[in-house]
Amino acid sequence: MTTNEVQPRIVDDRHAAKGGAGPSRYQPGTFALRDTWFPIFSSAMVHRRPVRRAIHGEPVIAYRKDNEVHVTDHMPGVSAQARRQSEFTAGSGRYPVVERFGYIWVWYGDPEHASEELVPNVPHMPLAGQPRHFIVENVYDICYELAVENLLDLTHADFLHTSLTGDSLSEDDQIEVFSTSETVTMVRTAMGRKIPAMQRLFAGSARRQDVRITTMAHVRSGVCFTHGDFNPGMSIRQLAPHNPEMPNRTRQPLTFDAAHVPAVVRHSFAAAAGHQVARQDNWAFREQGAQYLEPRENNDLSSRFDAAGLRYRKVIQRLVERQAAGDLSYLSDGDPGRDVRSTMGLDKRIGSD
Repeated sequence: MTTNEVQPRIVDDRHAAKGGAGPSRYQPGTFALRDTWFPIFSSAMVHRRPVRRAIHGEPVIAYRKDNEVHVTDHMPGVSAQARRQSEFTAGSGRYPVVERFGYIWVWYGDPEHASEELVPNVPHMPLAGQPRHFIVENVYDICYELAVENLLDLTHADFLHTSLTGDSLSEDDQIEVFSTSETVTMVRTAMGRKIPAMQRLFAGSARRQDVRITTMAHVRSGVCFTHGDFNPGMSIRQLAPHNPEMPNRTRQPLTFDAAHVPAVVRHSFAAAAGHQVARQDNWAFREQGAQYLEPRENNDLSSRFDAAGLRYRKVIQRLVERQAAGDLSYLSDGDPGRDVRSTMGLDKRIGSD
């Protein structure tokens, strides 16, 4: 078969049809969704010396003492009288914390609502996490909502990350979008794509590969799971936090795990590819983010290929409306701890049937 450029077909799970399209006038970075766990720190980077980060402008300081992780809203040594009386620590100065999947997860919300059951289940990461060299930390000049949208737009890789993930030419290309009240998932399946330059070493004598790339975004926190399955070739699994430090600043301690590649490639992949991909993304972010810093009179334009981004905006809008009305609960379909192995395509490789 001759490979032609195919426009992706959109398959919708009908969830969005019940709620209409996403908001046409959209100003992200103006509402902080609460009662969620943020993977603020890589466990490997927190030792005795305090490390300072932020969640929605709130100070978050982590350090280890007496074999225990301490995460506070003040530096060690600050007197009780001088400490912040933050609602997020109930005046205690300490955030609720869980250490899991190689991250220190910090609860942002009412401390009485903190539950370990609401930590997302990450089936492609060991509970103890990956070694330090599997992790890169990126900082983006954009609000976390737009950074997540970028990851849900799986077609952006055709233009920004061509050497790693390939171009837009394929024999067949299909995009599926699914959602719950807390997550949005996009699955792109492309058949017969030319093997990109950075993967030729892993594909043997093959000249084309089948590709399935899945991104699941947890809307409250911006935590994303991605799985890129390139067969023949590598399988890339990521845990991609999008931690909102400020309205125009997002920090991402990103864990890569590449499979079906030589051991030396697996252990060097994060360093080799992580920062390159981030630089390419941030180049686009700087132009995009500036358009959302102030209220605008013009509506956003979109096409049917923006289905996942529009769905994401709609889910955010619903959560904002609920939380503004005082409802911080999770609906029955929104359990972050549910098993998502099948959704992420981790049970079998594409083309293995």
